[in-house]
Amino acid sequence: MTKPMKFNARVFDESFLNQCDARIAAFYQIWKSKCKDGVIPSRSDFDPINMVCFLPGITLVDVNSETKELTYRLVGTNEVAVRGKDPTGEAVKDNFHANSWDDAWGNYGHVINKKGVAYDDSNIPNSNGVIERDQTVFVPLSSDGEQVNIVMAYSIQQKMVR
Repeated sequence: MTKPMKFNARVFDESFLNQCDARIAAFYQIWKSKCKDGVIPSRSDFDPINMVCFLPGITLVDVNSETKELTYRLVGTNEVAVRGKDPTGEAVKDNFHANSWDDAWGNYGHVINKKGVAYDDSNIPNSNGVIERDQTVFVPLSSDGEQVNIVMAYSIQQKMVR
């Protein structure tokens, strides 16, 4: 087995913490606390019992190591409600919740290829066509400490103030 790779701090930009919702920052801090010795944590490092308040907004996406195709492994109840359907088991490319595939892939691609963190703050229509502010943080998970095999995202939505 190879020694787990430490992720590159230069692509690990935390400036989003100055503008994101406190819940996004709290989720991020939990993820960061699992990054022991700079090694990307694995899915098994997270116990859902300790993350109950975050579960409705969590999405887990499996990454195919050869093709980089993305598949929804788990989609939280808030995310299902915003989308108007549960895409669990389906391709992300066909079911993403973003303004465009380029926007969605920009976030996932950064996490997968750079082993970094992505933060997205966009105005996106929900399943009823109502535009909402959608804040999401995307973080890498790795079963071997080297290759990202799951992207974990946490999202919150806020009604737009008129």
